[in-house]
Amino acid sequence: MLFENEYETGGQMAEVTGQRSLDQERIANFYHDLFVKAQAEDFTKICAPGLDRTKVVVDVGGGCGFFAAAIARDLALPVRVVDADPVSVEAAKQVGVDAIVGDALQWQPMGDESSACFNLILHHLVGGGEDETTRLQMRALERWKGRAVRLFINEYIYDSWLTEASGRLIYGITASSLLSSLAGFVSRFVPSLRANTFGVGVRFRGEHEWRSLFEKHGWRVAEYSRGMEEFISLPRRLLLIRSCRRDSFVLVEA
Repeated sequence: MLFENEYETGGQMAEVTGQRSLDQERIANFYHDLFVKAQAEDFTKICAPGLDRTKVVVDVGGGCGFFAAAIARDLALPVRVVDADPVSVEAAKQVGVDAIVGDALQWQPMGDESSACFNLILHHLVGGGEDETTRLQMRALERWKGRAVRLFINEYIYDSWLTEASGRLIYGITASSLLSSLAGFVSRFVPSLRANTFGVGVRFRGEHEWRSLFEKHGWRVAEYSRGMEEFISLPRRLLLIRSCRRDSFVLVEA
């Protein structure tokens, strides 16, 4: 795909003030378990050690519960999914995962959590512009301050040849009705250009851009795992993308 594989484990596409959201038909594209194995491996390696095994691992925007189920099975940790999509929540319950309908931007932690996970979720929290998008992404993390929890963040990384250019270009194309319509038309003839976020927007960032945002908003990167490099196609290269992968961060309050 042009911007991402567009098949992720999360379902967090809530309709909140200022946030753009996907419709139900496009949310359905996320009902699958791709990437779960790599995410669970990273969680096991950099986040699980030292967690209180009596407390809950919460997967925010956890969709159908595939990641949570893997953590429960492999690590015998109690888990909970919080997702804004009722269909996803019911699917998670069907596989034996405790799941609740809730919004990442308004969720109030219950006090029994050891870790909160955000798997490929933050780049979908987008507003009407760069400042609002940044505020929404960091607001989702802000809900967990003062809770003594470890945040596990798994995110697409789009490192650019020119500072933050790639992430901003992708956001501009996918958020613009005109540009996304043109891209959508081209995608009819070039399958690799298909994406299900046209007209809504996604805001990817480079590794150092994420690190800078985390630190600016009171978080410290305690652990980090660099993901495997993905193939960078010609359309991606035209967007000045130097590296594309999925990295994991563990955040604690600074």
